[in-house]
Amino acid sequence: MYQRPRRARSVLTALCLSASIFLVAPAWAASVKVIVEGIDGERRDNVLRFLSINRLPRAELTRGKVEQAHRLARSEIESALQPFGYYQPVTESYLAFEGDTWRARYRVNAGPPTSITSLNLRADGEGAADAGIQAAIANSKLAVGRTLVHAEYTATRSAMLQAAYDAGYLDAEFSAAAIRVTPREHRADIELLLATGPRFYFGPTTIHQDVLDDEFVRRYLTYRQGDPFNTDRLSNLQLALSDTDYFNQVEIQADRESAMAAAGAADASEGATPGASPQVPVTITARPRKTQKYTISGGYGTDTGWRGGLGVELRRLNGRGHKFRSDLRVSEVKQALSARYVIPIDDVAQDTLTFGAAVQAEEYGDFDTKNVGFGIARKDSWGVFRREFYLNAEREDFSLTDGEKRKSDILYPGFGLTYTWADDPLRVRRGAALSFDVHGGTETLLSETDFLQLKLTGASVLSLGDRVRLLARGEWGATWVDNFADLPPSQRFFAGGDRSVRGYGYQEISPVNDRRQDIGGEYLAVASIEAEYLVYDDYGIAVFLDAGDAADDMEFDFQRGVGVGFRWLSPIGTVRLDIAHPLDDSDEDFRLHFSLGPDI
Repeated sequence: MYQRPRRARSVLTALCLSASIFLVAPAWAASVKVIVEGIDGERRDNVLRFLSINRLPRAELTRGKVEQAHRLARSEIESALQPFGYYQPVTESYLAFEGDTWRARYRVNAGPPTSITSLNLRADGEGAADAGIQAAIANSKLAVGRTLVHAEYTATRSAMLQAAYDAGYLDAEFSAAAIRVTPREHRADIELLLATGPRFYFGPTTIHQDVLDDEFVRRYLTYRQGDPFNTDRLSNLQLALSDTDYFNQVEIQADRESAMAAAGAADASEGATPGASPQVPVTITARPRKTQKYTISGGYGTDTGWRGGLGVELRRLNGRGHKFRSDLRVSEVKQALSARYVIPIDDVAQDTLTFGAAVQAEEYGDFDTKNVGFGIARKDSWGVFRREFYLNAEREDFSLTDGEKRKSDILYPGFGLTYTWADDPLRVRRGAALSFDVHGGTETLLSETDFLQLKLTGASVLSLGDRVRLLARGEWGATWVDNFADLPPSQRFFAGGDRSVRGYGYQEISPVNDRRQDIGGEYLAVASIEAEYLVYDDYGIAVFLDAGDAADDMEFDFQRGVGVGFRWLSPIGTVRLDIAHPLDDSDEDFRLHFSLGPDI
């Protein structure tokens, strides 16, 4: 047998290896770079989502896979542009392997848009003239002469159907729903014909529960028998009952079949009016929570030091849903025992009348105080606000260190408004909070001195991307008083601390007496701005600037603090650890602040 010389075999082997390396080299590509030109905005984004070559896993970046995906690009670009009304795009494509990267370039001429040439949006049947359905049709973005956008067609279709369901037309469906496109003529004909069917109404409601008066539970109902049936009302009712402290589990069933059967039987009965309205019976089954709830809490904050608490709540004292709660709170600066008796009123899901009493000892600036108080408060909703009317009576004993002890009795009515909105209460990306309070007393009505106090607070959170947030907050307060010395410390203003001006101690920004003791002021102004960046997962860093003052007049001498902080978006709220430097206090370099709680 003839054998090639060893040298010839070596040369042949080398050539084969070189060829194989050349052929598989693209399999070593690190990435694919896809460039789409000629279109922008949503159209370009959708093309990039459709392109297979833009979604290849790193392990599949071989020549065969990449070239196969590249051949599909033209048809994928056509599919991606159709939802925006472009049915005849022209695409120039280019593919090359450079270094360790595949480069795919697509220059797209979207072509002329497809316009709507005929449009038929209509509702037929019993609900043809319903205001909600007609509003959905009138508010549609679809119009003759407008470029066809499939998302607008889908939105119109959904809005018409949702309006029908909201109005009680549970059998509503489209007898015709189509987009007919003639690509060569760049025209589209749209037809949406909604057959509403019969209107359903709320029938009798049966409630199965044995812990509260049936009449009290029925006050949670957001509908009456005979109202047009609406599934959203039932969903809101279930949420409202579940959010109470009375029930652990709530099930709501609406029997549509019984409604149709009853309506059919009524139609068939002798002398009945044809087309009897179907009424949907509703059954609510609620299982009770435990009657008592006990809580224990603990924590640490640089303002309060170590703190702890015990609480007991009696969730239902009687069949009318009355509640009682008592709390003991102890920290290094405040010790308090409070009790509240709560009565649901009016809208029982959220309106309350509360009778309360408390005894507490607390430090305000350089004051040591003891306070005993009683109060009554009515809370309800007022538009987007929560509204509160209250009347408090307090006796406060207070003294400065080594100072004379004093006593002050005050009786004061007050009014408050609060507004809070957040996309997520614990992890706010966007949100705002605002509160307003005004109260006052007079010597004529059992107060030690005439006074009137006004306070405004606000906070906001703004997302500047997936990882960046901007937080701002502010406080402003003013007190008009005849004799400031008779005003108890709990009614005076102080600044400084974790949630005020960082870099300064708790309540150490204040007017002082001739012994340099902090005695509080009649006016308050505090502002803060903070930028936060999430470095990894739920952990981030922050930089901030705070400024504020408590003063005897409106000529504020703002104390400023700057610093950096660590943030952890924990399951129970934001954990903050800040290192702050006071810019207007030469006696201190840095102060550490620790706090836990919601951002707004």
